Amino acid sequence: MTVSFDVPSYQDDRSLCRIVATTPGKNPALWEQFLDGAEQSYTRHGVSSALEISDIRDGTSTTLFFAALDHAEAMVGGVRVQGPYSSVDQSHALVEFADYPDGRRHVHAMLDERIAHGVVELKSAWVARDAHRGHAVTSMIAESPAYSTALLGARYALATAASHVRRAWLDTGAIIATEIEPIPYPDERYRTEVFWWDRRTLAFDADLATWRRMRRNTVTLLAHRRPPVDLPEAVAS
Repeated sequence: MTVSFDVPSYQDDRSLCRIVATTPGKNPALWEQFLDGAEQSYTRHGVSSALEISDIRDGTSTTLFFAALDHAEAMVGGVRVQGPYSSVDQSHALVEFADYPDGRRHVHAMLDERIAHGVVELKSAWVARDAHRGHAVTSMIAESPAYSTALLGARYALATAASHVRRAWLDTGAIIATEIEPIPYPDERYRTEVFWWDRRTLAFDADLATWRRMRRNTVTLLAHRRPPVDLPEAVAS
């Protein structure tokens, strides 16, 4: 599949993929490919119900999605973004914590505290089973909160994810909401935690090499929409 270079993108030298940031409306064929890949991945892991494919297929809840395209332009992974939210109740995290009142109360309070500054939520992350450099694609997905907040003008990003991806998320500046107990979502095989990213403190919270890479890629992505910007160097070289 050929995708126009007019959409924001950058070349990821670890996965050897071109990372495209676009919308379901601008690239409907690519969106269908994203959904197909996500459905295959979630079905393979026995958690297809968590994808809620019928609810997201029309694209209206997806503001932006990232797709990793290999040298043959085949999609090998991606993640979608909801928001910025105008209401706390728009967050899918509240749905996931519906049966856990204490956790839900904490999530609601955190959203309420941050929503005026802009909150986006990362959902439906997946990596193809045959991806040549799958771990690198996972790392790219973990960086997408930095890129999505910059592209959408939000300060905060939120994600719920199983604890086995914790290391990748922490490297990109995620902060675990430790006051919230992990929950068995989508089922008992997983311990799902709540992660937050603050665009203003990523330089201090992220691994140094990861921050520098995210900073460089952010400039590249933003250059597609507006004149190149000079992001301040917030950490020592």
